[in-house]
Amino acid sequence: MAEGFYADVPDLSLTCDEIRCSGNHAVYVWTFTGHDATTGKPLNIRGWEEWDLGDDLKVVASRGWFDADDYARQAGG
Repeated sequence: MAEGFYADVPDLSLTCDEIRCSGNHAVYVWTFTGHDATTGKPLNIRGWEEWDLGDDLKVVASRGWFDADDYARQAGG
């Protein structure tokens, strides 16, 4: 999934806004900025990942969300 974002937003910059953990579960809140590769319009998109962690604290499952309608609006699509 990340590979697709980098193709669509070649100057993508990802910022960690917040991390919350409880037991073997974590939420990673992020913002990415950059410019749409097709339209050149600036993007400022927020989202989050929910992670299930193993005993070694490595991510064993990840589910992510962002507002796809807002992304399309900002990209000009």
